[in-house]
Amino acid sequence: MNVLKFKLLALIITGIMLISCSSRSKFTSESLSIGMTKEQVISKFGKPYKSSFTENKEAGEIKESLYYRESLNMGNRSITNILTFKGGKLVSLEQGQESENNSPFIIHP
Repeated sequence: MNVLKFKLLALIITGIMLISCSSRSKFTSESLSIGMTKEQVISKFGKPYKSSFTENKEAGEIKESLYYRESLNMGNRSITNILTFKGGKLVSLEQGQESENNSPFIIHP
């Protein structure tokens, strides 16, 4: 009876450990803050695999986006983190699959 309880407890603990580390992104509200500079982000997360620029001629602004891909621990899933900057400051983070309609001007670092 004690052996059965021990095996059940071991199974539960193993399941909890697998679930807890399965799919947590390193790009979270704890690791990023709106207003961070591009240099701070690159220093913290390394070089992105891709960057792009979008120009809004009417507003006279240029947005720069840095693309980071992460592999999640459960299965073969990956997620793309798109960090967008205006005036050199972080203004948004999008997570998900990269779409085909992203900015037309792309620079690969």
